[in-house]
Amino acid sequence: MSRSTELPDLAELGHRLEEHGIPAWHQGEELLATMQTGGRSAATGPGPLPAQTLLCAAEAARVLDVLPRAVVTAPRARRLTFATRSGPVDLLPLGDRPVGSVLLDFGLGPLALARRLSTEEWCDPLDNRAHLADRRLEPTRIAPNPFAEAPRRYWIAARLLGTLDLEASPALLVAAREALPDQLEHLPRAAPARRAIHHLLFSSRPANGLSFLRRSGVTPALFPGTDADAEARIARLAQRPIGLRWAAWLHGTPIQQALVQLRMPWDLARSIERLDRMHPIDEHVRSFREVAVRRILQRLSSEEVEGLFAWRRLELAEADGRGDGAAAPDRLEDLRVRLEEARRHQERSGRIRKLALDGAAVMRILDTGPGPRVGRALAHLANFVEAHPDANVPSRLEEELRAWAGRDPERLS
Repeated sequence: MSRSTELPDLAELGHRLEEHGIPAWHQGEELLATMQTGGRSAATGPGPLPAQTLLCAAEAARVLDVLPRAVVTAPRARRLTFATRSGPVDLLPLGDRPVGSVLLDFGLGPLALARRLSTEEWCDPLDNRAHLADRRLEPTRIAPNPFAEAPRRYWIAARLLGTLDLEASPALLVAAREALPDQLEHLPRAAPARRAIHHLLFSSRPANGLSFLRRSGVTPALFPGTDADAEARIARLAQRPIGLRWAAWLHGTPIQQALVQLRMPWDLARSIERLDRMHPIDEHVRSFREVAVRRILQRLSSEEVEGLFAWRRLELAEADGRGDGAAAPDRLEDLRVRLEEARRHQERSGRIRKLALDGAAVMRILDTGPGPRVGRALAHLANFVEAHPDANVPSRLEEELRAWAGRDPERLS
């Protein structure tokens, strides 16, 4: 039996705690995702699944007695972590504090909501299920300011807005703006910021969270120069290549500085940098010279090229023919045709280079000198091998070449 089948799932873990007299309440982003989908949520993009959390109405020592394989993962055992079939579950021991009081300490309304696994009873001290139905994200309280208490809540709020398709309430925005001047230097940067933004960019409604970050002052402070209009485009861009949505959001800010600040992994950073530098693609290669077109194919993957075209089309659709946008769609289509022709030429050249017969062998077999006829012969053999991959051996190609020449001797003239 594999280790994974021996592990409990979330419900079984809750049942085990309840059997030992420890009320277990399901809380957090995974609960919210389950409320939306009716079951375990799937990742919306290349990001992690929502965290699973159980609030345990007992002291940490009591929880560890019941679950000796749980691991202490926070100072003073304020958080324990236990492995389940669906991933790690965070266990938060409440001691003798009422669950409703603890929920208010989470600062953001959607997190002040829990459901007891054994009875399906809800603890909802602020009627947050109604707020969720109204698509509104409220703070749990104004004083103390939730963002002053924990600056990481800027990132958490943005993620909730994007994943749950909520709008920031006026009270939330006021609290975020008021706290930022004092909390900006304490705002988590580097990997924590990168992970939060990545999750947001690949959420179902990234514009909601991105708008909050801009209106609260976080984006202008950390990534000056980004375009507010870009926020609405993000969800309409493909999720691959991963760097595309990043580049579309960061475009306009000093890109190198942003990538260093976010401690972006090297491969992803290079992709974002390429996409940012090559946008808008039709402006970048306005001359359409052959060397410029070849350079695109050499420097960018096919996914990146398609992403740049999609990004540019969205911009041009919004421009609606104003200014330079009037000629740009035709220019973009011309570039697409040129790139497709260049790609086919590259593919044909690649197939020819892999042939078991080279140009010299073709000239010897056909008893002819250099010229276009040799190129036509090699192109035919390349197409032949594409249709018959096992035929790429000298004897089989020579047989096909002689048959091809015999069917139409004028090909050799």
